[in-house]
Amino acid sequence: MWRPLTLFRHKRVMLFGLAALIAFLSGFTDVRLGDLQSVELAVIVSLALSFAQPRQRATISGPKATVDLLPRVLLMLFLLACGSILSLRLSFYPPSDIGLLKQPPWATFVRLVEIAISVASLFIVALGIRNNPRHLKTILTAYAWAGLLNAAWGLISLASYYGGVVLPGVTLATRVPRVAGFFNEGGPLGVYLTGVALIQYVRGPILHHISRRSFWIGMAVIMAGIAGSQSKAAVLVLVLLALLNTLQQRRVELVIAAVLLIFPVAIASNLVEGLNGYYSNFTNFRAEAYERSTDSNLVNGRLMASVLLPRIVEAHPVLGVGIGNYGLVRNDPNILLGLPRTELWDLHGLGLLGYLAELGIPLTLFVLYIYAYPVLLALRSRSWIFLLSSYPLLAALFGVQLNFAYPWILMGVALGALAIEKDHKAIAMRRAVPLRARSEAARRRG
Repeated sequence: MWRPLTLFRHKRVMLFGLAALIAFLSGFTDVRLGDLQSVELAVIVSLALSFAQPRQRATISGPKATVDLLPRVLLMLFLLACGSILSLRLSFYPPSDIGLLKQPPWATFVRLVEIAISVASLFIVALGIRNNPRHLKTILTAYAWAGLLNAAWGLISLASYYGGVVLPGVTLATRVPRVAGFFNEGGPLGVYLTGVALIQYVRGPILHHISRRSFWIGMAVIMAGIAGSQSKAAVLVLVLLALLNTLQQRRVELVIAAVLLIFPVAIASNLVEGLNGYYSNFTNFRAEAYERSTDSNLVNGRLMASVLLPRIVEAHPVLGVGIGNYGLVRNDPNILLGLPRTELWDLHGLGLLGYLAELGIPLTLFVLYIYAYPVLLALRSRSWIFLLSSYPLLAALFGVQLNFAYPWILMGVALGALAIEKDHKAIAMRRAVPLRARSEAARRRG
């Protein structure tokens, strides 16, 4: 007999457990099985279980906001796939020092699969929470503990480095060692930890899941991790989140608390010095590119991308060069125009701005809409739900790539919180109707 089930076909308790596991593993991008991240493996297992039970039909049932998002996301993935196929028309200029899966045509299709897996985590988490506050609490706890372990491991590794023992929780590619935790470098860890700081804020003074002491101890560890990561993008995301929260709540004590938390982190992260360095390198880029043509910090990454991406967009404004193909076209002589090529795999690191080159302008705008979808729904919700909804968009704007799972997971958390809020409002309205009826009857009798 056919029975309508959830999207993933197994019992809700299993879906919830997998959602909590995925939320936890999203902070361990360097814990891998071959080339497969642990969180990707957990998502694949969840999807496999959805087809493991015969004689059952999968139907989509769940909160309306989550269900309505699914066809939009499927359309996005379909358009990304079309772009990958159409990119095969291009000439590629791959670096010499890359593996098979980064060679054309595999690079774009590998990236497409990674994005599909990461986006699937959104729905696993959102449907795992549904409208159950206890499920939300557990998933918030799992995400927060993963972040605390990341920050703590990175800080221990940093202290160990200065003690003469090098542990894998730091990266040494720059002048100053950077906390990386269980990420491959400090930048992605820093932006991830801003999301963890937001979750800690929700768990503490907002929902009171933890004591004030636990909140401040955890927040101190997280902020120290962000400072140690030396991530300028992370500090900017923190500032914007604090600004959004202040504009929504308009409370002086929140402004003071935000300044007291963020200002020391900005100083410790060398934010001003780093931004000045970016500006100086950019204004003198062409001269320095020739003088430092072997400096990977200059001819790879954001600085070079900020010069090359406008040229790629000008050459391919509508269709782009295909998701994941930036590293295969950035060595094109017609793009470099005399600038030095690189023999290392290069990423633009500019988030949605960088995707203008890979996806083209129209599809990038549609991806921007997908990120903004929960923000639009949360405009009239509680401030903490609005902040959770805004975080994935801010993370994408400040460099987080589409194939990173943690912004999608927090989008799923935001959709779950929206469903709980809507359910509570509906219950309150149902309870209010009899009260109004009794008041009206009493008024008539009087």
